[in-house]
Amino acid sequence: MAEEEIDLREIFLIMRKRAKVIVIITLLAMIVSGIFSYFIATPVYKASTSLIVSRTQSSVLTNSQIQVQDIQTSRMLAATYSEIVKSRRVLQPVIERLRLPLTVDQLKNSVDVAAKDNTEIIEISVENSDPSKAAEMANAIADSFMENIVKIMKIDNVQVIDKAIPPTSKISPKTTLNIAVAAILGLMVSIFVVFLLEYMDRTIKSPEDIKKYLDLPVLGVIPEIKIKFR
Repeated sequence: MAEEEIDLREIFLIMRKRAKVIVIITLLAMIVSGIFSYFIATPVYKASTSLIVSRTQSSVLTNSQIQVQDIQTSRMLAATYSEIVKSRRVLQPVIERLRLPLTVDQLKNSVDVAAKDNTEIIEISVENSDPSKAAEMANAIADSFMENIVKIMKIDNVQVIDKAIPPTSKISPKTTLNIAVAAILGLMVSIFVVFLLEYMDRTIKSPEDIKKYLDLPVLGVIPEIKIKFR
């Protein structure tokens, strides 16, 4: 138990002795992360539009009451529609209409389609470095999807709930989170460096070091004399 207490005390003393190294490395890591997040990393914005899968217009005309079976069918179709949204048939017209310098696969990688749990709603999200472009692409994909779904599945039961608008805040990089992670990593690296320096430092600095490293008795200590010149 005594040895553990001594070891813990030594660890604390080593860290206190080289506190400047720990602080400097940690601060450098935070500064580098902040500079990268603010000035180097490309900001990414996400714009979303939502669609609802409802009953077909013909079914509305023949039956004004919403049946449970209709809702269940619409929910199942929502999952199918999510895959159709990212198909070449839907995305290629968007590329041509907006004159995007992208391939279908590149556009597909920037698009996320999610069917909300237990609802008939599909959300189409697009990520781009330009917030206005992200909103424009999301709306164009929704329009292309509604045009093509009529031809693909012979149905007209998809309507837009909310059109995408240019987002005001970016989703990446997350500057605060990046700096916090950098601080933790910087602290870990600095502690490793401190103990590495201490391990490599074999100089004798105190009477205790003589007994610890050389296993020799200390016969005497010459006190430090400070001379003041007048």
